[in-house]
Parts: sequence; C-alpha cells; structure tokens
Amino acid sequence: MKTILQISQWLSDRYPIHSIWASIQRHIRNPVPAHTNFLFTLGSLAMLLFGIQVITGVLMMVYYKPSVREAYTSVLYITEEVPFGWLIRQTHSWAANLMVLVVFLHMLKTFVYGGYKKPREMTWVLGVMLLGIVMGFGFTGYLLPWDQLAFWTTTVATEAPDSLPFVGPLIADLIRGGPEVGEATLGRFFVAHVVLLPVALIAVMGLHLLLVRFQGTSPLLRTDEPEPDSESKLKAGGKPFFPNHVIKEGIASYLIAGILLSLAILAPFQLGEPANPFETPVGIKPEWYFLPMFQLLKYLPEPVAVALPGIFGLILLLLPFLDRSQERHPRNRPVCLGIGAAMLMVILALGILGQVSETEMKIFDRTYRFDSKGIPHPVQQVEEPKP
Repeated sequence: MKTILQISQWLSDRYPIHSIWASIQRHIRNPVPAHTNFLFTLGSLAMLLFGIQVITGVLMMVYYKPSVREAYTSVLYITEEVPFGWLIRQTHSWAANLMVLVVFLHMLKTFVYGGYKKPREMTWVLGVMLLGIVMGFGFTGYLLPWDQLAFWTTTVATEAPDSLPFVGPLIADLIRGGPEVGEATLGRFFVAHVVLLPVALIAVMGLHLLLVRFQGTSPLLRTDEPEPDSESKLKAGGKPFFPNHVIKEGIASYLIAGILLSLAILAPFQLGEPANPFETPVGIKPEWYFLPMFQLLKYLPEPVAVALPGIFGLILLLLPFLDRSQERHPRNRPVCLGIGAAMLMVILALGILGQVSETEMKIFDRTYRFDSKGIPHPVQQVEEPKP
C-alpha cells in the first residue's frame, strides 16, 4: 500500500492526475436521458466486435501469407491444421458481418432519434465515415482467402468503376494495381486491411467517442431549446451512465458474444475452390451488405449504378446540414422518417432480389427460376411417362 501511495504521489507531482480523474468521474456519472434504452448500446457493441476482429486478425496473421501462390493454402492451413484455427477464422468472419450490421443499426437509431442534429453534426459525419471504413474492411478482407468466389467477386467489383467517365479507369487501376486482379491487388488489399483501415478506424472512432462523451446523449427536445442539465435529466427519469447504462452495455455485450460464438460454431463460412482466373463460377454474389449495390448494376446503366451509392453516401454525410428542421422527436418528423423508411425499403428490396437472383425456389408446390434481375419464371415440370 505504501508503495502504491508513493507511486501515486510521484505521478501527481508531475501530471494533473487528480483533475483528470475528477473529470472522468464527472463524465461517467453524468445522467443519460430517460429514452436511452438498449438501442443505445450499439456503439459499444461495435467497439467490442472491432476488438475481437483485431485479436483474431493478429492471430491469423501469424500464419497467413499474402501472395497469390500461398494465400489459399495458408488459409486452408489455418482452418485445418492450426489448433482452434477454424474457430479463430470463423469468429473473425462473423464478427466482421455483425460489425457491419451493428454499425448500420447504430446509424439508423441515431437517424430515428434525431441525434444528428445541432450541435452533434460532426458526430454524425464521423459516424458516416466509420460506416464507410467498416465497409472497406469487408471489401478488402473478402479477397484475402483467394478462393474462386473472392477472386471473381472482386474482379466484378473492381471493373465497375471503369464505366465512370474520366476518373473511372484511374480509380480501377489504383484499386487493382494493374489491369486485372492479381498479386498487386492482393498485396494492396492486405495492407489496407491490416494497416491503413485499422489506423483510420481507430483515429475516427477516437474522435467520435470524444464528441459523444463531451456532448452527451442527444435529448428529444427541439434544437432551439436548451439541453437539460444533469439535475433535469434525473428529474425526467434519466439514470447515471455509471453504473446504470454500463450494466445495459454489459448485458448486450454478453449476448452479442454468445451469438457470435454460436454462429462461428454452428454456421461456419466454407472455403471454396482456389482462385482460377480462367474459370468463371456461376452465380457470383458478394457479401450481403454489398448485394444492393451489386443488384443495382443489373437495372441501370453502369455509370449511373456506380455513381448512385456514392451520391447516397454524400447525402448521408451532409444530412445534418440538409435537414433544417428543429424537431428531434420521431413523431414530429413524419416526412423525414417517411423518406428514410422508403430508402430503407429500396435497399432491402435490392438486397432480397440480389439474394434470390439466379436461383431456383419452390413456392406453393411450383418451382420458379429467378433470373439475374430477380424476376421469377415458372419451371416447366417434365411429366414422367406412365408405365
């Protein structure tokens, strides 16, 4: 005990330890508004999933070899030979999928509750940037196993920017590192996945968290009304961040960890055949979170279909400055929420159409073949000759 006190005194003589600790205590005990429910734990869940990805990713990097000749065999070795390697890989893959879903739901919650409005515009902008970085993780990580599906999905995805005028070919070559997906592409995606994107995510996430803790959780009051202080929040039914909200975050983290482990064990991702540039597989589809963009290419001219997701992302980024309404409460923003719901339905519809396209499905005892645009066509049943 005496040694601890001496160390504490030594630090206090050189750094403002007591003032920093007092500031931390003030922030963690600052009440959250009464409407703060389990949906407000999604940000913490995204951080947890990112931490799991970092740990499992580092463990796989010990064995993974980012070269065209050895990438597939190294992933196969991790899966089949390394002790618990299959579990590490499946946990990493499922954590990536869950992180995309959680970040998307977090932004959807923020949109519904009007948390992007004044004075939290930059918090929202940083959140949109985080979503883009997380999607970048999914895009770059998908190629690393170097199997058939990963190779050809990346080929289709990197060919899409070619249709853009002027800058399209330059963007495509910059992504691929050449005229086609190959060694340079794999190297660039690996560096982006394990170095550039993690650094960007940590930096943007740090700023995002700093603003969240500094400004607190957004109330449901109008933006032209003064935000309630701690005493007003408590009177209105709010609870201290610690321990009340922290307990909610602990419960949610426990549940997401259980879901993640269950999915990793019961629904593992299968490694396909090794990449073959001379054999195109049938029914190439990207991960579910890229399916709407992939399906859009089948309905619109390619330059328009490629540009639309970028325009949508720009609108998301500028949303706090485009929505000039001072209302935050969901029931007072029917037009804004209606537009958001319509956009969400379009995205979901494109995703579903992308999922069922180029498949056969039996509906009410009749088999249908869905074409590339997701339109069903009855399959003619061949009657067996009677004996």
